[in-house]
Amino acid sequence: MNKKKCVLLACFLLSNLFAFSQGATLYNSNNEVLTEKRYNNTQGTPYFYKDWSKGTLYDIKDQPLAHTHINFNGESGLLEIKEGEKVIQLNQNLYNRIEITTEGQKHVFINRVTPLDLTYYRAIYQSEVMQFLEKFESELKEEEVATYGASKFRSKFVNRTKSFLFKDGKLNEINRNNKKVVEFLQSPKLNSYLKKNKLNVKEDADLIKLLAYYESGLKK
Repeated sequence: MNKKKCVLLACFLLSNLFAFSQGATLYNSNNEVLTEKRYNNTQGTPYFYKDWSKGTLYDIKDQPLAHTHINFNGESGLLEIKEGEKVIQLNQNLYNRIEITTEGQKHVFINRVTPLDLTYYRAIYQSEVMQFLEKFESELKEEEVATYGASKFRSKFVNRTKSFLFKDGKLNEINRNNKKVVEFLQSPKLNSYLKKNKLNVKEDADLIKLLAYYESGLKK
């Protein structure tokens, strides 16, 4: 390769590197572009939020990229952004954290809870001691429908949520109710705290209060 070609190649590579570092098209890198109409003939929705909301994507270097329309798809287990009629399915290797604001509340989705786990969880509580996480899943099923003496099948999304407590390096699935959370933490005094403050851990705010109280006891 002659000197002139080497210089041109170097300029090309540097310009691409600069464009990538600016983040202008970061969310379009290695992501799949879909159409919003792909669920038109399906009952229900695989999305966590009813409406697409404002949020911020944080890449693997923790650099922020704001976007106005973000949602989480429980069928694919991936986050998506919407631009006009296009839906872009984000590559989970590029984003470790996404913050979404809806109805005045900020929700945080994270992956790599353990180094190799690219599963997205909604992080309800996070500290150096533990994390309480929620995993939203959506499964597409065929449902039989009777019409005028005949029957036909239609596609329907069935949604469910699993809860996990990450503690001591282990991810433990847990039923999200007062009894099971107290049993897992092995702290009977939490029962009186729950009753005194009329807490229900199915509510995010109450769960956060309980876990913060539990941790405050560890520090004494």
